[in-house]
This record gives sequence, structure tokens and C-alpha cells, in this order.
Amino acid sequence: MSNQDQLSTLVTAFEHWRSNRNGRQVPTPTTLREQAVALLKHHSSSQITSAVRIIGSQLKQWRNSVVPTKTTPQFIHLPISTSPTQPSVKVELCFTSCDCHHVVAKDTIPLTKHLIGCDQ
Repeated sequence: MSNQDQLSTLVTAFEHWRSNRNGRQVPTPTTLREQAVALLKHHSSSQITSAVRIIGSQLKQWRNSVVPTKTTPQFIHLPISTSPTQPSVKVELCFTSCDCHHVVAKDTIPLTKHLIGCDQ
């Protein structure tokens, strides 16, 4: 929904609320207040106040009283590893019988010992 559509929707919501409220002393619903404050990101306060027919001090008061909703961050911080990473080693063993074996290891010393038979 475009910014202008959001403002038009809010105007319609205010008009509907005004036509159905019980007396002029009824406070503006919180949802309408929050929507008006949210539109401040895209519209000036004078555009909003004139469109929904409220006074500027009312919008300012709503802005100061509305608790912003917590948004999910777009970037997730990951912990930095303090230990250095070792590259993995890929070893391919091919025998005269045409059998091939593939071994991938991160720690090359135990792999080397195992391959040459020193780990026993």
C-alpha cells in the first residue's frame, strides 16, 4: 500500500469513527493514534492533521505517548570465533584395484598419522 493510500485509509477510518462514536468527549482510539503517528515517517505533521482533522498539539502528544513496536532486526550479529579456523584437507586414495577413497579432515595431523599407520 502506498503512503498516499495509507493516509486515505486513515482519513476513512477517522470519518467512520467520528460518525459512530458516542459524543464528542470520547477519546480517539489507540489504533487510530498509532496509525497517525506511523504516517509521520512519510508525511508532514501538517498533512496528517489537516487530512484527519485534528490539531497539531494532539498529534504531537500522541507521538510522545505511543510506544514504538519492537521490530525484528534486519541484520543478525554472529559471535566472532576466537580460535583460528583450519582449512579442511581432502585426500583421495586410489589403489591399483581401481578402488578410490575420499577423506576430508579439518585436523591434518591425526589424518596423516592414520594414513601412514603411526596412530596405533
